[in-house]
Amino acid sequence: MISEGTSKEGRMVVTKEDLASSFGSGGLPVLATPIMILLIERTAVECLMPLLKEGESTVGISVDVRHTAPSVVGSEVSCKVEVEEVDRSRIVFKIRVWDSAGEVGSGKHERFIVNDSKFMEKAASGVKT
Repeated sequence: MISEGTSKEGRMVVTKEDLASSFGSGGLPVLATPIMILLIERTAVECLMPLLKEGESTVGISVDVRHTAPSVVGSEVSCKVEVEEVDRSRIVFKIRVWDSAGEVGSGKHERFIVNDSKFMEKAASGVKT
């Protein structure tokens, strides 16, 4: 069962490929915001995975984060996701991201629990609702 307070930490070491200047999301050699968001989403997925029923997955529906400080190549960036709200199939996470120099970002991330086969059936049908 997924409950408020459930949390997980994730980590990454910033590589050249993770930089805004390499990724195409800016011109400076610092961690790209889309890569920070990937760390957040990956950590949230890992947090929920062991708590799901067979045949279930989660899909991200909302990311509202502030990327407030740079991280350079070689920096270890950590992320903590904590379930703040559970409303049936909707899970809201509180997010905190940091490196050795301090806070890098913060915000919220929402995911929905879906039935894998029904979700893919709907995706294949092209129906958008």
